[in-house]
Amino acid sequence: MMAAVEKRTPKGVGKRLALVTWPFLAVIVVLVLLANESLNIVSAGRAYVGGESLWSKGQKEAVYRLSRYTQSRSEEDFRAFRTAIAVPLGDRRARLELEKPQPDLAVVREGFIAGGNHPDDIAGMITLFRRFREVGFMRRAIEYWTEADEHIAELNAAAEELHARIVAGEPQPETLAPILARIDALNERLTPLEVSFSSTLGEASRKIEVTLQVALVLSAVALLVGGAYLTRRMLRNSDAFERALRISEERFELAVSGSNVGVWDWDLKTGEVYYSPRYKKLLGYAEDEFDNKVESFEDHVHPEDHEAALTALNQHVIGETPYDVELRMRTRSGEYRWFQARGKSLRNRRGEAVRMVGAIADITDRKQAEAQLFAERDRAQVTLESIGDAVITTDLHGHVEYLNPVAEALTGVSTDEAKGMPLGHVFRVVDERNRHAEVHPVAKLVQEERPVKLGDETILIRRDGGEFAIDASAAPIRDRTARMVGAVLVFNDATRARRREAQLSYQARHDALTGLVNRLEFEHRLGQSLASAAEFHRHHAVLYLDLDRFKEVNDTCGHAAGDALLRQISGLLQDKLREGDTLGRIGGDEFGVLLENCPPDHATRIAESLRHAVEKLDFSWQTHRFELGVSIGVVNVAEQRYTVAEILSAADESCYRAKAKGRSQIHVFGAEDRAEDRRQGEGWDRDGAKPK
Repeated sequence: MMAAVEKRTPKGVGKRLALVTWPFLAVIVVLVLLANESLNIVSAGRAYVGGESLWSKGQKEAVYRLSRYTQSRSEEDFRAFRTAIAVPLGDRRARLELEKPQPDLAVVREGFIAGGNHPDDIAGMITLFRRFREVGFMRRAIEYWTEADEHIAELNAAAEELHARIVAGEPQPETLAPILARIDALNERLTPLEVSFSSTLGEASRKIEVTLQVALVLSAVALLVGGAYLTRRMLRNSDAFERALRISEERFELAVSGSNVGVWDWDLKTGEVYYSPRYKKLLGYAEDEFDNKVESFEDHVHPEDHEAALTALNQHVIGETPYDVELRMRTRSGEYRWFQARGKSLRNRRGEAVRMVGAIADITDRKQAEAQLFAERDRAQVTLESIGDAVITTDLHGHVEYLNPVAEALTGVSTDEAKGMPLGHVFRVVDERNRHAEVHPVAKLVQEERPVKLGDETILIRRDGGEFAIDASAAPIRDRTARMVGAVLVFNDATRARRREAQLSYQARHDALTGLVNRLEFEHRLGQSLASAAEFHRHHAVLYLDLDRFKEVNDTCGHAAGDALLRQISGLLQDKLREGDTLGRIGGDEFGVLLENCPPDHATRIAESLRHAVEKLDFSWQTHRFELGVSIGVVNVAEQRYTVAEILSAADESCYRAKAKGRSQIHVFGAEDRAEDRRQGEGWDRDGAKPK
């Protein structure tokens, strides 16, 4: 709703009026100037004709007075002569001054005035003389004038000579006769010159008048043609402007219709409001069903939005704050729909709003989509806050945007504190094995643009220094165009799971009764030792131990006693081994020892110390005492390539041969044992059992 402008000529109207009328004004001005110039020239020509008449009369009067003076000898007649002759002499002074390159116009003026010319005509006479003196008619007239002036000068000189003789007392006729004859001759010569001068100026005046009339007509025609051309061009421009304006209006109308926008125009002084047809249609009304009043707008605003809408409108009108509000309006069907109303006011020179125009657009679909989006966001927020995993979201540059409560608890940093911080300041992780900082997961994500999983040995360091083993992965967040716009990091506390995994791994590799490595782990370590022996030329040894009289303990005292004995034997044997040696339980009462980097003689000494330690063991259970022993088979592993099964089979065979010697003996597997095996044509199985 826009207000009416103050009553004054709209900007641009005066300019357009001047553009249309200036050719005609120019024609009129030029014609007036030409007419004025023509009048001045004609007036100056007539002034010269009039001046010639005065000049001629003065000359004739002077001759007449001089003739009387000759007869009367009266000084009064001679003074009358001088008065009469002063007229042509004045014109002569004016002409002589005008012929100078830089004439004194005051002298010229005095001369023309002395010649009896009217003061108002003198300026035109001067202009005509100076401007047209070289033109044919004016040049001839000036020539006649010059010749006549010479005769006037001679006449004046003869008169002065006559006067001087009479005054000197020489009145004899024979003395004055020559002077009088000269005066008569001069008078006769002046008459035709006066006639020629007058006729020349008359003819010139007529020619000038005709010429000026023709010039006026031609100038008028030329100016009218030019004015018509300019007018036609301006009309063409005006037509083009009107066409462009119509096209612009059509485009505006199409744009308004296509954009589904309704326009309103409010005159704040009169209160009149214009609502466009589209405005009314948006509210479900026909053209004539919606009144053009301010109340029509107010009556359709939802009661809950009424105060806010009017407040925004008033603040814009009074304080020039932007008018841009979202409100609900009632349609003809009674349904309320969401609209966005925007407006701009036009102000007078005092800064008062006098008119306001704006538009409304139906944004119901957008509001519903926003409501749905907010609901989905809230559900997502609740979901993120409810799940057991920690979640951190970042932007594309790795700056934190959100932490759910679990992430806040694990990192020790709240969302408000972390927002905008680099992820590395909140999510500090290191490798459990070497304590080196892990590569930024979001940095990996940006490079690879696919989900990234952190290593299984990742440790999270809380703000307070506490540490958690975590499982973590990062995935990209993409917009509708599949462009990556951020990342989401999901992790959880894996400390308990890691401990459980470690426990299960330990149990899978160790004997539950003795705590020693079991057969599976022993074979694994033996396999690694065999590889190093072949690759790095190292020497290892394997001992196979079988307790003597263990079955007697079990049969006499029960399995509890046997278990206790096995645990005691395990500790005893472990104490006799080097750090780094492996002792494992590989059967019921059978043990294996892996001696890495151990020469044969040293391996034999270690076997002897183990045998001796077991013999010295005094094991008693309740009232029973037992003397024990151990049979030990020794296999030395050098650079030859053997399998784990071959080594264990050889060790078992060596132990069997030691036991065959009388128990509590040691047998070192040698070349003769291999030859005997080949003669028998059979080897030993993986479990070390002797073939039947």
